[in-house]
Amino acid sequence: MTNNNLDKIKKELQKTREDLNDITSYLDDFLTFLPIAVCDLSPAGIIAQIDKSFEDVSGFGALEIVGEHLTDIFLEKSRINKILNLTKRREIVKNQEFTLIRKDKKEIIVNTFFSARKDKEGNLIGYFLGMIDISSLKELQYEMETKVEERTKELQGKIEEMEKFQKLAVGRELKMVELKEEIKKLKEELEKTKGRKI
Repeated sequence: MTNNNLDKIKKELQKTREDLNDITSYLDDFLTFLPIAVCDLSPAGIIAQIDKSFEDVSGFGALEIVGEHLTDIFLEKSRINKILNLTKRREIVKNQEFTLIRKDKKEIIVNTFFSARKDKEGNLIGYFLGMIDISSLKELQYEMETKVEERTKELQGKIEEMEKFQKLAVGRELKMVELKEEIKKLKEELEKTKGRKI
C-alpha cells in the first residue's frame, strides 16, 4: 500500500470519526431538548443509562441510579415486572401510569412507555423506558373532579329545594281550590238561607 492510499484512508477515517461525533452531538442535544425522561434497561430490568430529563424527573444523578433495578424507584414494584414481561411479548407497551419515588422521596405520577430492544436474531437485549411527569395534570384533574362533585351536590340540593317548593306550591294550590269550592258551597247555602227567611 502506498503512502498516498494510506493518507486517503486516514482522511476518510478522520471524516467518518467527525461525522460520528457530529451525529452523537446531535443526538445528545436532541435528547436533552426532549421533555421525555429516557432510560436504557438491561434484560433483567437494571438501569444501564439515563438522560438529563430522567435526572430532572427522578432527582437521581446517573452515578446514583445506574446499576439499580427499575423496581427500586417505583411504588408498583410487581406491576413494573409484569409490564417488562408484557413488553418482551408485545415489544411496545404505552400509556401506563406509575408512581415514581423521587430521590427526595416525593411520589409523582408518570406516564410510561416501554419498548423491547432486540438484536438482529430477535433476542431480547434490553428495554427502553420513556416517561413523562403528569403529576400536575393529575392534580388538576383531581381539582376539577372535586369541583364538579361539589357543584353536583350543590345543584342536587337546589333541585331538592325546588321539588319541596313545587310540592308545597301544588299543595297550596290544591288547598286554595278546595277552599274556593268550600266558599262557593257556603255562599250557595247562605243564599238558600237568605231566600228562606225565618
